[in-house]
Amino acid sequence: MPIDVVDIDHTAIRVSDLADALAFYRDLLGLETRDTERFAAEEVPFVALVAGGRHIHLVPSDEPIDVGGEHLCLLVRSAAVDTRAEIDALIAEIEAAGYTVEDGEPNERYGAYGNDWAIYVRDPDGRRVELKLH
Repeated sequence: MPIDVVDIDHTAIRVSDLADALAFYRDLLGLETRDTERFAAEEVPFVALVAGGRHIHLVPSDEPIDVGGEHLCLLVRSAAVDTRAEIDALIAEIEAAGYTVEDGEPNERYGAYGNDWAIYVRDPDGRRVELKLH
């Protein structure tokens, strides 16, 4: 049976502390949440974040989380972030919120939409999150 993969619907990541994960993804990065009521009612084992038309499911886990070499790349579109000075201001804002931006950032990186400025920041579980300006 041939299949035709046309897009990504969602991805799920395990988190050690849902409140910390929401503080990072929802509060700092501004991602909208979905399914919070269904999660509270134990109908689903996750809280969904909306990134464009796709979802990231935050799945609380009591097991140790080894993020190893994995990372999540989020496209960031903003008229305010179009120069090196403004990217540096974004880095300062993220670090002022208590999150770690990797040394040597920003860099131009290749992705699905070509080369764009990007930074790596660590989420509360230490997972690399690439914020790629596009």
